[in-house]
Amino acid sequence: MPKKLTEAFCESLTCDGRDRIVFDAAQPGFGVRITAAGRKLYIARARVGGSQRYLALGELGTIKLADARKEARRALEALRDGRDPMLERRERQRVAAAGAVTVDDLAKRWLSEIVMPKRKPRTASDYQRLIDQRIGPEFGHLAVGAVEREHVIRWHAQMANTPRRANYAVQVFKILMNFAEDVGLRVPHTNPCRRIEFYREKKRERFLSEAEIGKAAEAIATAERSGKIGPHAAAGLRLCLFTGARSGEITAAKWAHVDFERRFIRLPDSKTNEPRTIHLSDAALEIIKTLPRVGPYIIAGAKAGQPFQNLKRSWTVARKFAGLDDVRLHDLRHSYASLAAGRGISLQMIGKLLGHKTPQTTQRYAHLARDAAAGVNDELGAAMTAAIEGRASSAPETDNVVSLRKSRRRARTRATAS
Repeated sequence: MPKKLTEAFCESLTCDGRDRIVFDAAQPGFGVRITAAGRKLYIARARVGGSQRYLALGELGTIKLADARKEARRALEALRDGRDPMLERRERQRVAAAGAVTVDDLAKRWLSEIVMPKRKPRTASDYQRLIDQRIGPEFGHLAVGAVEREHVIRWHAQMANTPRRANYAVQVFKILMNFAEDVGLRVPHTNPCRRIEFYREKKRERFLSEAEIGKAAEAIATAERSGKIGPHAAAGLRLCLFTGARSGEITAAKWAHVDFERRFIRLPDSKTNEPRTIHLSDAALEIIKTLPRVGPYIIAGAKAGQPFQNLKRSWTVARKFAGLDDVRLHDLRHSYASLAAGRGISLQMIGKLLGHKTPQTTQRYAHLARDAAAGVNDELGAAMTAAIEGRASSAPETDNVVSLRKSRRRARTRATAS
């Protein structure tokens, strides 16, 4: 019968010449084994694949009861998940022997070996900023193996007022902890960010009406005339408006990428890790043609030979002239797609224009396509009604209409009667 195991109770157990196990009433599968030779060992037992499996956790005197119980829970969970707890224990021992590598040390290694050479510059910049502002101040001083799930839960809760950023921070920290497992600084399957419940994020959708698009264009022109933004910044914002391209794609475009004859910009790389074609309308071509060539980039930056660094800041300045303070620069891209959907352009074609890699990405505009279809349906319904009403008004009076079939039936009836 299971007993409530305590340190004193386990010490009081005596050898009776046979091998026996006393199980814990508080933790199923955990117990203390007394061998025929008189040794006392903490053990864990679980049924795996139809047979019982026993794991020795440590001898009394070399491990505390509380630690043995915790080790038993971990081992039993591993067995249920099909993992090898003995292998994981050896990994923990190896991690402990590796020394107290801190999260700051790990982050520096991760950034230099993985992020900088293998991620896009903007992603690398985001990761670096998160480590500097969020991850480092909270975990940087801790040993990598000392970070527990409870720490992450508490840290996530501290960022509740910025739910989107909080969720993103945990996602990045999870990638960092996965790297720790890969290089042997954490035991496999012990990532402290696993199963963290994320905050609900409100999806933000802002599409400019055609009148607002006109206001946005005028605001860019006003900001340029007043000297608040320069000609290259203004041209970059106009290209965002006229092409639906991402701001990073506009600033990455070089003069060598422009094909004036075929009317497009061909970027060798993009957010989707593939070449990207930005199609140019007459208006977009005119914007490019009127720009002075200053260095290799179409939208030149302040430093010679460098692209423009921050179109978002220029848009923040320009939008104030139109009272569009709630409109982000990326919303110009959404508005381009909205305008296309309203003109009856297919989702497939909108995806090609925007440079989407998968159709699922374009599905966010499906409701706009349905709205456009509803509008066309209303127009067709009105046209149908007008056609019917026009036919009815031109039809002869019903009193003067004689049914030929009826007349023939009556004529046949009379002929039969006579």
